[in-house]
Amino acid sequence: MAEPALLLLHALAPPTPGGTPVILHRLLGGLDHTRLEVLTDRALEERVRAGGALVLPARYRWFRKLRAPRVRRLAGPVAYANALLAVVAGVQGGLAARSRDTRWILSVVDGGFSPIAGAVAGRLSGRPHLVMAFDLWEENAYAPAERRLAGLLERRIMREAASIVVYCENAAEHYRRKHGATCAVIATPIDVPDEVADPGMAVPDPSEVLVAGAVYWAQEDAVRRLVRAAHAAGATVTILGDEQDLRRRGIHADRYEPPLEAGAFRERLRRAGTLFLGLSLDSPHPEVIRTATPARLVEYMASGRPLLVHAPRGSHVAEYARSEDFAEVVDVASDEALAAGIHAVMADPLRAAERAGRARGLAEERHAAPVVRRQFRELLEWLWG
Repeated sequence: MAEPALLLLHALAPPTPGGTPVILHRLLGGLDHTRLEVLTDRALEERVRAGGALVLPARYRWFRKLRAPRVRRLAGPVAYANALLAVVAGVQGGLAARSRDTRWILSVVDGGFSPIAGAVAGRLSGRPHLVMAFDLWEENAYAPAERRLAGLLERRIMREAASIVVYCENAAEHYRRKHGATCAVIATPIDVPDEVADPGMAVPDPSEVLVAGAVYWAQEDAVRRLVRAAHAAGATVTILGDEQDLRRRGIHADRYEPPLEAGAFRERLRRAGTLFLGLSLDSPHPEVIRTATPARLVEYMASGRPLLVHAPRGSHVAEYARSEDFAEVVDVASDEALAAGIHAVMADPLRAAERAGRARGLAEERHAAPVVRRQFRELLEWLWG
């Protein structure tokens, strides 16, 4: 008898580049006793056929989705057209689920396309629909038309879903309070590297603060404050990213380095003096910041390097780091306070190393991909049960 299937219905499925697809690959790629089916944007077909580490061990099928327009005034019509295409994709997914012993439909909050399609597929097939919420929907920094769609549809989709899968209790509390939705909290998964550092690796520069990963609206003000505070503390700032783009947005680091593939990225983290994770302390989307679970956090934790967190009080990131004491935490929008935090990490290397070891231990204990996959598998079995 064929194994029961889970259908992932998501336009940005692996092997799309980015943090969310990587987490999906870690979660689903080694899922025991489950056959994977993927229904995704035809724009990924060439990348899937080329193969690669991020292609899921699944049968891929395709739907049609319009790309974001370059002309701003077309954003609304494209968003509404994609909502209709999401219904079509949902019908396609629902019919496939009924014919292939599919037990679960999984969608991902992505601006609306995936949850709309997943809700249609779940209703048509009678299978449990799970919504994976890495980010919020209605409260996010999406285009106005997409947020209007969220205002119209989010409550019904979330209330009718079998479960909203989130990565921190803050996000679960948000959806329970807002919609009375059923939520399940699992940890952010990571493939924990075997070694913290290569003995032949260059000794980290203790005065360097490294920002690794994309810098977008949810982090910009924190990174700008870091640059100012680092200079006051006698430290330097290195950012992995597009130098021209960062300078154009007014983010002026001491050094810029190009983005790296996974293996080289982890090696670079292990050579950092201090790793910096910042989230906006002055955002027009505070609920997104409060519930955020950045994928890079667990990468930082697993690196074995000292970590500085600059995020608002009450946010998941700040409270997790403080409660487990695995990082220096600065939760106020103050250059002076951030400079003091940087100095605290550099001035007490023994304490910084102890915290880094604690972070590494938490990554292995709570966030290792096999551990999280077991959590997710238990959820699937409970929903089907």
